[in-house]
Amino acid sequence: MAGKRDRYYRIRNGKVYARITFTDETGKRRDLMRLADDKVHARELAAQMLAEVRNHGVEMLDADRITFDKLADAYIEARLQPAHYHKGRKTSGIRSWKTPRGHVAVLKEFFGRKRIKAITPADLQKLKAQRLQVKTWRGDERSHATVNRELEQLRAMMNFAKHQGWLTVSPFERCKGIISHADEIKRDRVFTREEEARLLEACTGQREHLKPIILTAIDCGLRRGEILKLRWNDVDLVGRTITVIAENAKTARERTVGITSRLLVELTRLRAESGGRPDDLVFGLANTFKKAWMNAVKAAGLTDARFHDLRHCFVSRLVAQGLSIAEIMRLSGHSTLAAFAVYANKTQDTVRRGADALDAYHQQNSVQPVNEMVN
Repeated sequence: MAGKRDRYYRIRNGKVYARITFTDETGKRRDLMRLADDKVHARELAAQMLAEVRNHGVEMLDADRITFDKLADAYIEARLQPAHYHKGRKTSGIRSWKTPRGHVAVLKEFFGRKRIKAITPADLQKLKAQRLQVKTWRGDERSHATVNRELEQLRAMMNFAKHQGWLTVSPFERCKGIISHADEIKRDRVFTREEEARLLEACTGQREHLKPIILTAIDCGLRRGEILKLRWNDVDLVGRTITVIAENAKTARERTVGITSRLLVELTRLRAESGGRPDDLVFGLANTFKKAWMNAVKAAGLTDARFHDLRHCFVSRLVAQGLSIAEIMRLSGHSTLAAFAVYANKTQDTVRRGADALDAYHQQNSVQPVNEMVN
């Protein structure tokens, strides 16, 4: 591409614009301008514009007009589409696309028609501060973890813009440390046996259908989405196993878990009452589940209780029973040790056992007197 410059600035209506003139790859003569602070700034901008044309092509200059709204639409179309499967294997899209799209909606509301090249590190700081002040739909304080997920989504979008040739530098590259995982408080809520009993007792009458769902979570460690997508051909009441097929698993990996005696009673009853065919959903309550769960928690008198905490209980109890980490990860469906560690919560029992273990060590290995010559 041949570059040709007449003058590096132009004044219009009392404003200074950086200006470059060049011939593009099609032989068309182009004249492009950007608003500058003064003539000195215009010279700097003109040099920058020419460098962008030489290094990245005309598309980079055309990207001056791309707003965040347009970036968001392009990103959703390219990266946040529902997953498609062939013979149980994901071929395109992503499984969990709803949450990222929610993050994108939040970001669109904040940046809107702001041009992506105008987004600065100061904007990132302002976004973070503002989001931390917004209450959740429950009325709780918004966590650093939630805001970090939104910032990570924005970072991914800015990197996407770079790959498309719309940006040369992401504002995150000039704003180190804005995503701080050290600020996050990992949730470690584990139900006591007494709380579990109260919750199950609350599953009567119109909430009776919740009992087998709760037991599937707390005794099998299945996630809510995995439970609500279970079909009877995934459940082997004779062999006492449940198979989470790859298409329904968060990690897209199939796994099989055992059915406890108390869950077997509930599933056998449910199968007999429903007469479920192999392809029928076991529970099929996706639209009404959240309200029923919240009512059950309220009836049980529980506080700060979320359904995902039942999965915490599953992992914590297996740890307490001495199963190896590798065994538990196979049952829980965790693909990395870091992800698993979040759920391997400490409880009062494990804390006490740690001290008891050291007491036993001290009793078996009496401490030798310290040599006075050692300092």
